[in-house]
Amino acid sequence: MYSRFTNKSEPSPPLQPSASRSLKKQVRITKKIRTAKGVWQFISLQRVNSRYVWDKREGYYYIEWWEGRRRCRQLAGQTPTQATETQRRKRNELIGEMATGGRQRLPLAHEDEAFTRIPDAVEFFTTHIQTHSPAKPRTLERYKEVLSHFERLIGKKKYVEAISRLHIDDYKIARSKESVGKGKVTRKVAPSTINFEVTVLRSFFYYLMRERGIKIENPCAHFKMLRAAKERLKSKPQVYTQDEINRLLAACNAASHAMYGTLLLTGLRKEELAHLSWDDVDFRHGVIRVRAKDDFMPKDYEERDIPMPPDLIPLLKDLPRAADWVFPVQNGNRFGRNEMLRRLKRIATRAKVSNATLHKFRHTYATRLLEQGADIVTVQHLLGHSDIETTRKYLSPDDALQRRATDRLSLKG
Repeated sequence: MYSRFTNKSEPSPPLQPSASRSLKKQVRITKKIRTAKGVWQFISLQRVNSRYVWDKREGYYYIEWWEGRRRCRQLAGQTPTQATETQRRKRNELIGEMATGGRQRLPLAHEDEAFTRIPDAVEFFTTHIQTHSPAKPRTLERYKEVLSHFERLIGKKKYVEAISRLHIDDYKIARSKESVGKGKVTRKVAPSTINFEVTVLRSFFYYLMRERGIKIENPCAHFKMLRAAKERLKSKPQVYTQDEINRLLAACNAASHAMYGTLLLTGLRKEELAHLSWDDVDFRHGVIRVRAKDDFMPKDYEERDIPMPPDLIPLLKDLPRAADWVFPVQNGNRFGRNEMLRRLKRIATRAKVSNATLHKFRHTYATRLLEQGADIVTVQHLLGHSDIETTRKYLSPDDALQRRATDRLSLKG
C-alpha cells in the first residue's frame, strides 16, 4: 500500500535550522478520496487558523512538500492523528533535528474536532431570536438582513472560529463603501447603520459563546464606533413648524388627517400606531394604551398609557370601525412596512413640505411638551424611553424661546 501511493523524491541537501519557520507551511496535509464515479483524486483540507478541518469521507491522508520545483507526496495514514504525526516527523526530518533533541512539536489535532459553519451558526441564532422574541418579527427581520450582509462580505471564510477582529474591521470598511436606495435616489450606508450592524454581530457571537458553547473570542467586543461628521454635531432633532403641519393636514383626507394627527398628539412610534386597535383607545378615561399583541411588543418592552389631548378625541371618534385596527388599509389589515411613510411622502409633495418623515411627528411632540413646561421625566415616560439621555436631546429650546430669554437680560441686572 505504501509503495503504491508514494512518490519518492531525489535526495536533497539538508536544510538549515533557519528554514524551520517556513517548513510549517511547506509540509501540508492533503487527502485522496474516491469520487462517486470511482476515480481517485486529491483534495485540499480547509483550515481554521493553524488547525485542519478533517474531511470525513473514506480515503487516505498524505503529506506533501516541495523540493525545488518538484512536488513530493508521502502516504500519512487513514486518521487525522496518523496524518499529523507523519507531518511532524517529516518537518523534523527536513530540518535535520533528532527525534529527542529540541524538536518542534506542534499540537496534535483531535480526530473528532468540529468547527461551526457560518450558515449553521446563523440558523442557530435566528431560530433562537424567533423562539425567544416571537412578538418582534421586525427585530428578527433586521437581524437576518445584517447576517446576510455579514455572510456576503466575509469572503471565503466558512467557519465562525476563523473570524477575527480584522475581519470585522474589513466588514465595516466594505459596508461604508456600499449604497442603499433604489434607482437614482441612493446614499452611502450611514455610520450609525454600520454601528447597529456590528452590535447585532456582537450579540450573534456572544450567543454562540454562551448558549452554544463554541470556544471563540468575540471579534466584535469593544469595537470602535464609526461617526460621521454630522453625527458629531449635537444638533436638536428636526421638528415640523406649525405652518408645515397646517399644510400637511390640509392636504390629507379624513383618515390620513386622523392618522398623522394622532402621531403628532401622542408621539407614538410607527409600529405602535400600526398595531393600535380599538381596544387600546379608552374614550372614557381619555387615554391610548400601548400594549403588547401576539405579533407585536413595544420597544424596550415598555407598555404605557398616553393621555389624549382634547383635539384628538373627535378625530378618532369620527373614524369608521370597519376593522379591529384603528388605522387599517382598505382590506382591513395593518399597514405594511413602508406603506405609511410612502403615503406621507405623497401628501408632503402636494403640500410642498420637504424632509417629511413619520418620526418627525414624534420629535415635534416631545419638543412641544418640553417647551410648554413638562418635566423631562414625564416626557420620558410618555415617549417610552428606557434611558432619560434619549429624552434629554429634545431639551434645546427653539430660536424664539432663546430670543425671549435673552431679551430679558440688561446691563442694569
